[in-house]
Amino acid sequence: MRKKQIVWGVVLGVLGVVVLAAAVVLHTVTSLLNNADYMDEDNELGSPRPEQEEVVDFVPEDLSSLEVRGNNDYVTNYLLIGCDARGSSRGRADTIVLLSVNDATKTIRLVSLMRDLWVTVPALGYPTKINAAYSHGGFEALLDTVEANLCLDIDQAVRVDFTAFQNAIDVLGGIDVYVDERAARCIPKEDPGNPDSFAVADDWVTQIREPIGTTAGVYHLQGFQALSFCRLRKIYPDSDYSRTENQRRVIASLLVTAAENPSKIYGVLSAILREVTLYRLPRSELLGILLNAGQYLSYEIDTDYRLNYQGSRTPSGASILLLPDQEQQVMALHRALYSVEE
Repeated sequence: MRKKQIVWGVVLGVLGVVVLAAAVVLHTVTSLLNNADYMDEDNELGSPRPEQEEVVDFVPEDLSSLEVRGNNDYVTNYLLIGCDARGSSRGRADTIVLLSVNDATKTIRLVSLMRDLWVTVPALGYPTKINAAYSHGGFEALLDTVEANLCLDIDQAVRVDFTAFQNAIDVLGGIDVYVDERAARCIPKEDPGNPDSFAVADDWVTQIREPIGTTAGVYHLQGFQALSFCRLRKIYPDSDYSRTENQRRVIASLLVTAAENPSKIYGVLSAILREVTLYRLPRSELLGILLNAGQYLSYEIDTDYRLNYQGSRTPSGASILLLPDQEQQVMALHRALYSVEE
């Protein structure tokens, strides 16, 4: 009996320590999550109502016959919005990425929605660029626009500004990303202190700062360098395709690096949560995501899927992108996101 009492005493003591440690961790993480900006309604002031422009030969397709898909038992969709919010609360939607988590195929798929995509914007009542939907009407206007044009009912969104993006990468100690030769010459080796400053002049040829390199290859990028890489656009002849591909590569590398360094995830959250806005993503759900981070970070990350855009211009000469065969493209996107087999 005496031995049994000692054994049970040890077991209960260990359990007590485990429960106490779990309580401390949970309290610490919960306190950390309180730093984020949680929004259920978008009350931020937006930009003035953009002027309507008529587009020659632009006829929005009728998608009423298609099913509007949302979250289900195995697929959860989020919209990631990268903003240049300098000088304003909302800022411009510089980057829009659909992040789709498929538990059936254990895949995280990243799909870029190019900011020059010409779409029907329900909040405005006429077509315009997709980033105008966000800058004018905020989260709800952008989510409604995605539903109207891609038949995807996305409830939740995350907005990250330049500062949070850089901080996350720096806390991880940098990320490894493949960089092509043109981009390598434009990314500065030393931080110029301004995200609008690159290693080349405004002609995108003349070298004015030391670059990270002169050849294509895998480079270890710090936060300011990854931001430069994600913002490069004018050096590419294919409109925004290469820029958005670079953005997806960086996001994927950030996720992979976090998975390889789980001890740094808390530091990443500490560094970015004050600069992140979560729309209709409550603390309880965010906590659940964090508790399952090990599972999600083991998923395959797919950055290859993209919509097929067609370049065009408005009568005023502004560059825009259209979605030809929109109904077929939307159906193909749904098949990719909601597949149960890879």
